[in-house]
Amino acid sequence: MVMILGASMVLWILFAASQAFKLDISPQDKMIAQIGDSLSLTCNTTGCESPSFSWRTQIDSPLHGRTKIEGSKSVLIMDAVSSENEHSYLCTATCGSQKLEREIQVNVYSFPKDPEVQLSGPLEVGKPVMVKCLVPDVYPSDSLEVELFKGDHLLTTQMFLEAMEKKSLVTKSLEVTFTPGTDDIGKAFVCRARLHIDSVTKERETVEKLQVYISPKNTVISVYPSRRLQEGDAVMMTCSSEGLPAPEIFWSKKLDSGNLQLLSGNATLTLIAMRMEDSGIYVCEGVNLIGRDKAELELVVQDGRIKSQINNGHHLTVYLMFAKSSTFYFICYLSLYHVL
Repeated sequence: MVMILGASMVLWILFAASQAFKLDISPQDKMIAQIGDSLSLTCNTTGCESPSFSWRTQIDSPLHGRTKIEGSKSVLIMDAVSSENEHSYLCTATCGSQKLEREIQVNVYSFPKDPEVQLSGPLEVGKPVMVKCLVPDVYPSDSLEVELFKGDHLLTTQMFLEAMEKKSLVTKSLEVTFTPGTDDIGKAFVCRARLHIDSVTKERETVEKLQVYISPKNTVISVYPSRRLQEGDAVMMTCSSEGLPAPEIFWSKKLDSGNLQLLSGNATLTLIAMRMEDSGIYVCEGVNLIGRDKAELELVVQDGRIKSQINNGHHLTVYLMFAKSSTFYFICYLSLYHVL
């Protein structure tokens, strides 16, 4: 009989222990939340039918949240986390004369966007530009690491270790001077940012393909059949220019006023049934996004007239050559033949 009572007592003690007042908090110990997100902290009790709850911070700051009790648990809800929620929170549960507390540390961060690659100007071969890797709206900025690569080659890196004056979102940037070459065509800038929060590292990166430019150069005009023509002739002029992207070609004629009259946007300019008024300086210009280069060619159109006369037994032939170009000139050939 004594043995039966002893066994019953042990079972009762174990049952009572299993129903003892307990308090758990979740997440446990530590929580990392992004600014703007929602966050819930939950205190849950067992072993008490009607517990009472309270929440506070270690330094008795405002909670910046709302509480909700659901039976044996209490939930602290932060609808939009801010830097003001970065605290150690204490949950206190009371059951009769018993009081239990649990603590959880909330750390917040802001890292909402991928880094931005910004250039001070177009990437023209041989000309230096400032390349900036910009990380917007970051917190805490003293935990930020930024790297800038060209392809697999590290150009520069920086750890932003300076202490923050206040809890606020800031924009950090990393800059380097870069001079592009033709071997950089097809490569890319990689801006990689890491935010170290306790033992957790958040990472974002942006890949920006290099758009390398070469200003137009070596603009050349070829002409067929000749720069010097007779009235009624036709002429074909072809222009080429080097650059990246490939330059567009524009043909113009220089007017007496010095202004340019646009003629064509094709590489080849063909003129037919030439007249003396078509004489002049023709300009070919290669143009792309970052520059232009030009070449000039002068065409001369001639008007040839022949006059012949027999007088006193002599044959007189006069060759009159009129030509109009950038300067007007006149040529006369005189031939005398004696008529027998």
